[in-house]
Amino acid sequence: MKNLILLIMICTTTTSWAKAPAKLQHPLEFIFEKVLEKKHLDKRDDVPFPKFYYQSKTPLKQFQDAIEKQWGFRPDTFTNAFAVANNEVYILDDADYYRKQKRCMDDSVAHELTHYLQTKYQNWDLSDESLEWEAIDIQTAFRQENCKL
Repeated sequence: MKNLILLIMICTTTTSWAKAPAKLQHPLEFIFEKVLEKKHLDKRDDVPFPKFYYQSKTPLKQFQDAIEKQWGFRPDTFTNAFAVANNEVYILDDADYYRKQKRCMDDSVAHELTHYLQTKYQNWDLSDESLEWEAIDIQTAFRQENCKL
């Protein structure tokens, strides 16, 4: 019985059973440069770069606290988002999600960096629905040009 309990403890604590998070295919700097190019903007050193938080290492409560006021509700689940007030990017890093969607995590980063540029460089208001379409267009172009699927 002791051996069975020990075996169960070893199996449940080993990382081989845990899902590995998705990894970026490119450095953040590369993704940012590509988004800047798509938006025809130059990098500005006077605007702080956002802090990044990935689902596998970030408590849901932190995400909820950061995004609730912006969205007007407290989300039940973690998703990709740019928290304007905190200058924070939240990224889903579930490898299965990206595999099933035929996407890479980098395109999600490109999408959120587009929102960062829209708000922090261009002072646009994210309540304008057209900004989401621009972010989707840049995300899609980035995926087609840079993601290995």
